[in-house]
Amino acid sequence: MSRFDELIGTELARGTWSWTPADAQIYALGVGAGLFEPYAELQYTTENTEGLPQQVIPSFLTLMSTGELWMRPLGFKEREWEGMSWGWPEGMVHGEQAITLPGPLPVSGTATISLVLVAVYDKGKNASVIIDTHVRMADSGALLGTARATMVIRGQGGFGGPQAPVEADPWVKPERAPDVTIVHPTSLGQSLIYRHSGDNNPHCTDPARARADGFERPIFQGLGTFGFACRALLQGVCDGNVERFRSMSARLSNPVFPGETLTTQIWRIGESARFQTLGPDGRLLLDRGTFSAAS
Repeated sequence: MSRFDELIGTELARGTWSWTPADAQIYALGVGAGLFEPYAELQYTTENTEGLPQQVIPSFLTLMSTGELWMRPLGFKEREWEGMSWGWPEGMVHGEQAITLPGPLPVSGTATISLVLVAVYDKGKNASVIIDTHVRMADSGALLGTARATMVIRGQGGFGGPQAPVEADPWVKPERAPDVTIVHPTSLGQSLIYRHSGDNNPHCTDPARARADGFERPIFQGLGTFGFACRALLQGVCDGNVERFRSMSARLSNPVFPGETLTTQIWRIGESARFQTLGPDGRLLLDRGTFSAAS
């Protein structure tokens, strides 16, 4: 038994989240749409282009949250900065992210958000926390999608909890060249754009805070990199059609520095795919990527 057992499966936070067409457009700019080819993805960045109804990049789902410090009930030691609590555990990093959508996201609306604790694993030195965010339209109750996040709490393991189960179908990189390779540049100010979607972690913009967190300079938000990969999958597998998108997941392996070029390698496997995103020096940024699409 661990101290988390009675919390597994419980709702840690509930609330609503509203968005407008402009919010979806700002997000699209934050994950690079129109950055160097301003007229290539107008379906994401405008609402009034003739013949192109606005579409929402599916990874926009990762923004939808209650805004609450949902991890506090778990009792991990919180990080402090200049004597003040940051509100989140000391040593926390975003480990993995997955999203599943039954169909396209609407360009505006209000959703009901429910955060449910899936698991807390003891990894020896570290802890691993898995949370599902269920998103439904507030008026109809229709499911918009589910986002699953895995957060790693460095240095706070060893509490006697269960170890993560062995994967039944472990991810294996195909032994062939990628079927599609999508290259996306980022701008030097990419974090400054993305933060307007709500992720304003100061180590993405403040050099002093970045150095305090162990980075040589400010980094790009991890879910921003996830959004770049989502655009690459839409381009490389779905011909830009968001209606075909069903799910994607990836491990956030290394940070991105604004201004770096992201290369997403995609291996098609029927209606699904596996992918990795690499930096200009070949380091893995997103690993163990999976993707599924409707035919």
